[in-house]
Amino acid sequence: MLAYEDLKGSTGRQIFFRPKRYDATELFAGIPPKVRLKASTFRLHNISMTGIAAVANQTVEDKFEAGEVVPIAISQAGLTVFEGRAKICRCEKTVFGSTIALNLLDGVVDFHSLLRRNAQARISQQLALLEPQITGLVSADYRAHCADVLRFLRSYRAVIEASTKGYSSAGGLDPNDAYAMCEERIIPQWRTLWRAGNHLVRDVMGDKKQLEATKEYTELVLTPEFCAGPMWHRSYFKPAGYPGDFEIMNYVYDWQREGGDIYAQLLHRIGLEVAECIGTRMHVVRKIIADVVRARANGKPARVMSLGCGSAREVQLYLEDQAAPDAPVEFTLVDQEQAALAYAYEKSYPRTLAEKPGAKVRALNVSFTEVLRGGQWLDEIGPQDLIYSVGLIDYLIDRRARALATRLFERLAPGGLLIIGNMNEVELSNLWPMEFLTDWHLFYRSDKDMLSWTESMKGQRAWTETEPTDRVRLLHVRKDG
Repeated sequence: MLAYEDLKGSTGRQIFFRPKRYDATELFAGIPPKVRLKASTFRLHNISMTGIAAVANQTVEDKFEAGEVVPIAISQAGLTVFEGRAKICRCEKTVFGSTIALNLLDGVVDFHSLLRRNAQARISQQLALLEPQITGLVSADYRAHCADVLRFLRSYRAVIEASTKGYSSAGGLDPNDAYAMCEERIIPQWRTLWRAGNHLVRDVMGDKKQLEATKEYTELVLTPEFCAGPMWHRSYFKPAGYPGDFEIMNYVYDWQREGGDIYAQLLHRIGLEVAECIGTRMHVVRKIIADVVRARANGKPARVMSLGCGSAREVQLYLEDQAAPDAPVEFTLVDQEQAALAYAYEKSYPRTLAEKPGAKVRALNVSFTEVLRGGQWLDEIGPQDLIYSVGLIDYLIDRRARALATRLFERLAPGGLLIIGNMNEVELSNLWPMEFLTDWHLFYRSDKDMLSWTESMKGQRAWTETEPTDRVRLLHVRKDG
């Protein structure tokens, strides 16, 4: 036992006490409430006795300024569980959306009352689903589709539970055998439901109220079921603060069974099916890197820049590939997330010492907001033989996408190649599973849409191709040289 004089306080800035901040996902059992600010809807990110942080995707159009006082309403299932006024402390707008930190002005959060009212709202929401007629903006066809998807998933769960029960006492099926049998059947059935979901939601994309209502209904009825699978859980809750972080990319690249039980692993597997295009586009880029290095093998190093590099798995695999050209190459990896850069560098740099001594790797930690502004850092890296960005542009509105494509094209060396990836507008696009099940908003574009970005670029040849799944379109722009 410590003596009184042995008890230590804090030091530095930690001497200033701050109320405990709770992660909203944990506090509200996986279903964080919505936050209404002005006319925009955010998701509660964290909360303390005196303040909150909220996040929203880039569809939010309202402007917020530090120091501004705004009315705030926190709601669960359409019912208000807290309201008052708040002062905006900080507002950060990125390509992925907005994050706002606020101090409460009209009192403090009574967590006991807040959680009780939240639980009541959840119960009211569940009871409302039992009503024979559900009114609102969600079409009857879409509600029927959600019921079909839920029945589909729970049927598999029932089969798994029944077939593996008693396995430990030699009375049931080996869980691995059950997984293999279910995996073979679930994928084609899932793709049929996925395609039907795309068909049903395309008509609501242009109606803001109908879109919000349909997404809210989906997140109530289907998302909690899907989130038992790790791929869906991370995609929906976005623990890095934005969608599509490098850990999600690694799920796809590694293609492993993940989850606490067979049902969770099956859910993860159908999530991988949706995200398969992330892996196939990576391998397309990996081949292009090899082609560029091979074409440049004249004693001068090929210069390659990846914008929004994530885990940079294509660079790692290129450096490990014994068949890849052993010629000088300089990789510049750019990302806003320090953890992603650390992972990419730790996986790539050692291979420049062992497998490819002519290769160099450097990493730049630059926010994507700063990327859109341009800046001295972009000039300092020098002309590049290959610039690619395959997971960033589809978060941008058309005006910004065009401006960024032009800025990158200007940084190409003569004869250099620019590759830009964007989700493709096709029948089996990722629209329904990403936008509606995980609130992961992207812009889906056609060949015509992407080629229009090159109209002001002088001295170029442009074309588009798709990767093997056809769900990602890749714009190629070759600079004359």
